[in-house]
Amino acid sequence: MRIDRHRVRFLTVALAATALSFPVAGAPQGAAPATTTTTTTTTTTAPATTEAPAIPVPAETDLTPPVYTYEVGGRRDPFRSLLLRERNERRGQVPGLAGMLVDELELQVTIRTKGGWIAMMRGSDNKSYLVRKGATVFDGEVTDITADSVTFRQNVNDPTNPKPFRDVVKALSLQRKP
Repeated sequence: MRIDRHRVRFLTVALAATALSFPVAGAPQGAAPATTTTTTTTTTTAPATTEAPAIPVPAETDLTPPVYTYEVGGRRDPFRSLLLRERNERRGQVPGLAGMLVDELELQVTIRTKGGWIAMMRGSDNKSYLVRKGATVFDGEVTDITADSVTFRQNVNDPTNPKPFRDVVKALSLQRKP
């Protein structure tokens, strides 16, 4: 197949124009593209291979909303119950009986002495403590000890209750051991 001269020139000019319109790979951004002159002596032309220009890829944007964190700022959580207490809530916990809640104590034995009744209580640390009338625990104090029970006055932080305390009775459970 024979190609005439006019078509060869037209294709050469078209290729040169398209090559000049794309930036040269590896050249600085502000630099002018290098111009080259091409002369063809053959009647057939091979297709010109030019590298594809580097297309800037936009950075992926994070579409997830930021995680909300509640700033305490000295305020209490309005959704937590005022009646329930948690063990980790007690900062600066005192070791021993003074650091135990009334609910964590279990009555084991009551002992009668010349000075009055003494109760032996087992705490959450599985140790036994001797308790007298007037002894204080983390959230209350012992108000009375009888032959089969110990009465505590537990401090309660309940704004709906007119009294800031409640009386809790720990009774002796009489069980025979086999």
